[in-house]
Amino acid sequence: MPPVPHVCHMSARGGVLRLNKSRGHLPGHCPAEIVHKMLTVLAKAISKLIITGLIAAALLPAVFAQGKTPEIGPATLARINTYLDGIGRSGFTGNVIVERDGKIVVARSAGMRDAERNIRNDTRTVFDIGSLTKQFTAAAILKLEMQGKLSTADKIGKFFTNVPAEKASITIHDLLRHISGLRGDIGGDYEKITREEFLTKVMASPLESKVGERFRYSNIGYSLLAMIAEKASGQDYETFLAVNLFKPAGMHSTGYSLPKFDASVVAVGYRWNGNFWGKPTEKPWDGGAPFWHLRGNGGILSTAEDLAKWSIALRSDKVLSKAAKKKLHHPRLRAGETDNPYYAYGWDVLKTRRNTFVARHNGTNNIFYADMHRYLDERLTIIHMVNKGIPSFVDVNGQIARIIFEPDYVPAIPAAESKENEAYTGELVKIAVEKGLDAAVAAHRARKNGVDAVERFVNGAGYDLLEAKKHAQAIEVFKLNTMLFPRSSNAFDSLGEAFMEAGDRKVALENFRKSLELDPENGNAAQMIKKLQDKP
Repeated sequence: MPPVPHVCHMSARGGVLRLNKSRGHLPGHCPAEIVHKMLTVLAKAISKLIITGLIAAALLPAVFAQGKTPEIGPATLARINTYLDGIGRSGFTGNVIVERDGKIVVARSAGMRDAERNIRNDTRTVFDIGSLTKQFTAAAILKLEMQGKLSTADKIGKFFTNVPAEKASITIHDLLRHISGLRGDIGGDYEKITREEFLTKVMASPLESKVGERFRYSNIGYSLLAMIAEKASGQDYETFLAVNLFKPAGMHSTGYSLPKFDASVVAVGYRWNGNFWGKPTEKPWDGGAPFWHLRGNGGILSTAEDLAKWSIALRSDKVLSKAAKKKLHHPRLRAGETDNPYYAYGWDVLKTRRNTFVARHNGTNNIFYADMHRYLDERLTIIHMVNKGIPSFVDVNGQIARIIFEPDYVPAIPAAESKENEAYTGELVKIAVEKGLDAAVAAHRARKNGVDAVERFVNGAGYDLLEAKKHAQAIEVFKLNTMLFPRSSNAFDSLGEAFMEAGDRKVALENFRKSLELDPENGNAAQMIKKLQDKP
């Protein structure tokens, strides 16, 4: 599948990348010609990670008993640390935490928090968490429902005036589940806009689907939820979160500005190629919080340790009641809805092949990237946060989970995304296109020391050719990727897509099966296999 983002929203807050597969996930507000390729990559990449969950899940036997908290002994810790050491050498820049049953068992940092000042990341580093913000907005709504100040069944007309007829039936529930029909955005993350201007623009924008009809990821919806929380509580959004969510959970380093962050611990953001982007706190804000294009749907700052505290708090009744948490993870679904995963309230929830549930979400502005997986029945949390958006590391949580749940699993370490490796990969792809696969493989075997191919760059080149309808050349490039990276499920998934587009269903099916064999939770491959088998 195309190289890599769990929902497909690629602005500064990111989302649950859940789209199509991807050619390599590249964060960045970059020059236009680069942005286009990066967003395609991102959109196609992270999507696999989420589509990839549960279809395949049902196909395989569970390694662990249902609901059992996995043991993470010395051998497993050593395997996790070996993996983290490897990606650190390849350029991973950020923090990783694994929490098991209330105890932090892994806490690692890598790379620079501020390269210009030679300050390394550590446990205090504060990151922009992007769309992980949505889980707090959803929890705030449920807290207000517990307090009797609103109901998720309330229509938005209860809180806003001048709601047009086509939007009059939108409920809080619809906003929480991204089924309101509202578009994704109406402006850039740091674009100045007042509350009144935002509401006017939202109410005037046409719906992109009927209310309640289908899932469409909408940052607008979560900004409206933040406004609803303010109206219902009589407090500003951040204050309500701080008092009702963060304080009970023991979180002291989460928010927009109330934590009064020491500027030195806020991470500087860097593009995948190392170019400077800056700190989120130095971008245009409306006083102590972002403007409404971002407020409530993204942009909150936090640490990996604070997010672990939040996960632990959600296992108790400190923040939300048992009934509220059930609604958070398992809300009412649409009639006939059988999606797995499905979007709940601020979380993407999927059923694992162990017959347990995991709630996960990520967020990105294509610079910062944050990903959080909460294994609800297994009392396990995996979090990673980066301040240098390198797509090759988008699935760190998934790799760590496989290490924990699959005793024999050995993750591959991607090559560093250096300029040298990028140039070398480009040369290799050119040889494959112009001289054929055998010539490219021979050139790779004869390469000089210190350079290597980058999987997502090869995959991205293949998708460029596929989009140009150059099927034969695309297949050669994708074949090259499977030979360079024979353990990559994604490489075989992409090759399967190329054969499918070229009309060779038999060979496409063979490659999707190989992809699923390499990664039993590759939902895209499972979907494609079913599609090819069902279609005469």
